[in-house]
Amino acid sequence: MEKIREVHVAMLWREVDRILEPVAEYTPEVVYLLEHERDDVTHPDYHADVRETLETTVPTLRTCPVDLFDMYDVMGAVTTIADRHARDEVRVNVTSGTKRSAVGATMACMDEGTDATSYVVDPEERSVGAEQPLTAGYDGAAQLTTYQIDSPTPDQVASLAIIEAHETDAKSAKKRTLLEEGMRYGFEFLEGTESPSKGDYNVLKARITEPLRDRSYIQIEERGTRHYLTLTDAGRQTLRAFRHRAEDVIQDLEERHVASDGDSLVEFELDNPVGPLFEDSA
Repeated sequence: MEKIREVHVAMLWREVDRILEPVAEYTPEVVYLLEHERDDVTHPDYHADVRETLETTVPTLRTCPVDLFDMYDVMGAVTTIADRHARDEVRVNVTSGTKRSAVGATMACMDEGTDATSYVVDPEERSVGAEQPLTAGYDGAAQLTTYQIDSPTPDQVASLAIIEAHETDAKSAKKRTLLEEGMRYGFEFLEGTESPSKGDYNVLKARITEPLRDRSYIQIEERGTRHYLTLTDAGRQTLRAFRHRAEDVIQDLEERHVASDGDSLVEFELDNPVGPLFEDSA
């Protein structure tokens, strides 16, 4: 029987005790440290101290550069890590980073398809000045009460990627595009389908396009009898946050973008800040 591991995720910004003390108390086997990385930001010296301490006290430490001021970047990192550790106990420290990273991490834990628990850490004291951590001491950690939020299904995330990939200077995705690509990538409701039927269009509308439009992830423009689909900014951010649910589709679209020709032109490339974390891990 596979052992259930304790996995912690924390953002490294301007905290030390708020990161290290919960790790010392709960003794996780794996810690993911999400560290802000931007050319105009200089990390304080105590960042190295945090990493060195964790390296000597935690069996497995993995660090990942993310934009802690981009809540979707953080959300995508947390949902991907939780998905990778679906059999483990994943806890997320939402109080160790920026305010925006706290929102992104909390939203990730509220997602009904993400099995992770958010927690907050109460400090003993607070300091002033960028050279020192914002807080000091440890006055306990408590689970954060959250409420589940709905999130896109794997087929819906794949559809967002397909729509974005077919948005070029010359064309936009149509509903038929989604059906044809859905057959290529094995959408659940298209299993065994060789060519789209009228019934398939109805199911596509009910399961994919209408839910995505209702959430303001896509726009549908009617031109005569044709419906053209484009992503909204919210749709692009959602695709970034949940790309792990359609990773195979996204990687294939990216490969088709690199090797595309006139017969199957797609333009697609999606950032994946946590991708390097898992390249060499089982």
